Amino acid sequence: MKKLIAALIASLVCATGVYAEDAVNKKCPMDAKDVAADQTSTVSVTVGFCCGKCQGKFEGDAKAKADAVKKYAGSKDSPANTKCVMQPSKDVNKDKTATASMTVGFCCEKCKAEFDKDPKKHIAKVK
Repeated sequence: MKKLIAALIASLVCATGVYAEDAVNKKCPMDAKDVAADQTSTVSVTVGFCCGKCQGKFEGDAKAKADAVKKYAGSKDSPANTKCVMQPSKDVNKDKTATASMTVGFCCEKCKAEFDKDPKKHIAKVK
């Protein structure tokens, strides 16, 4: 009986479209279907700052982090930027960096693989 109940609960969970806990989105950016709990990618970028004060402000600002990930997704440079993300008129001090990450959910492996090939191309679709 317990196995039957567990199976019913599992099927209901799958049918209702459980979202990946850490994903910032509920709909797949590739085709707008509900995300699957087991299909996520984490996009991370290292960004630079002109000073420790800007770095500290950034580390406490979720919107600034999300904006940085969206702007610099796919960058192979570290830091990804040459101007401070908090004070764009100032140059980056390469000793002042922080990593910003965003977990993105997908409906299937195909969409995840397509996104992972070129996150910069698709990151703007993440909502």
